[in-house]
Amino acid sequence: MTENPAPVFILACIACGKTVSGIEKSCPRCGASFDEVRFECPFCGELVLLDSSKCGACGTEFSVFAELVDENSSVVLDGPENDVSQAQGPDIMEYECPACGKPVSANDNECPSCGAKFSEG
Repeated sequence: MTENPAPVFILACIACGKTVSGIEKSCPRCGASFDEVRFECPFCGELVLLDSSKCGACGTEFSVFAELVDENSSVVLDGPENDVSQAQGPDIMEYECPACGKPVSANDNECPSCGAKFSEG
C-alpha cells in the first residue's frame, strides 16, 4: 500500500502578499518568517495549523480538496514583483498631527482624528 504524500498548500505571505508554498519556512520575497503559521480553511474560515490533514471545525479533508484543485489553473494568485510603494501615482504629502500623532494630509485644516485646528505659518 502506497502512502499519499501530504498536500502542498499555497499561501499568501502576510507581510508582502507573495504567493508561497505551505512548506516554506520564510517568504522568498521579503524574508518574513512563517513559524507557527496557520491558514484559513477554505470552507469554514477556521484557522488551521499547516501540518493538519483536516479542519477540526468542519472536517474538510485537505488532501481531497487539494486533489480537486487544478494544478494547471490559469488564475494568477501572485501580485506584481514591484513594491506597491513604488507604483506611479499622484504625490500625496502626509504629515503627523502635533496633538495626537495620527496622519493628516497637506490639505487638511484640522485633524480628522482629534479635531485639532491647523494654521498656515
